[in-house]
Amino acid sequence: MPFFGVVLGGLVSTSTQYFLGRASERVEVRRSARERAEARRNERVTHLVAFLVAVQEAERIAVERHHHGQTDEQWQARAKQSVDRMWVTQKTIHMLCAPEVNGAARDLAYAVQNVIRKGPEDPGEPRDEKVWASIRPSRRTFLDVVRDHLR
Repeated sequence: MPFFGVVLGGLVSTSTQYFLGRASERVEVRRSARERAEARRNERVTHLVAFLVAVQEAERIAVERHHHGQTDEQWQARAKQSVDRMWVTQKTIHMLCAPEVNGAARDLAYAVQNVIRKGPEDPGEPRDEKVWASIRPSRRTFLDVVRDHLR
C-alpha cells in the first residue's frame, strides 16, 4: 500500500510538472507572438511616416512650381528626386502593409505626381490652395485607411 502511494504521488507530481511546463510554454509563445506583432506594427508605422514625409516634400515641390513659378534645372532635379523618394517609400508600404493601405498610398502618390506634372485640376488663384485641394481627397483617404488598419 505505501508503495502505491509513492507511485501515485510521483505520477501526480510528474503530470503536474508536465502540465505546468506546457502552460508556461503556451504563455511564452503568446508573449513572443505579441512582441513580434508589436515590432511589425512599429516597423509599418515607421515606413508610413516616411511615406508621409516624402509626400509632404513632393507637395512643396508642386507648390513651388505652380504657385511660385519655379521650373529651373535645380527645381527639376529636386522634383525628380522627391518623386523618386515618394515612390520608393510607397513600395515599402506595398511590401509591409495590407493591400488596402498600399492602394491608398499608391493613389496618393499618383495624385501628388500628377499635380507636380500637370498642375491642379482647378487652375484658379490662389494656386497653392488649388495644389493642396487637388491632393487632399487622396491624402484623406490614405490617412483614414491607415488609421483603421493600425487599430
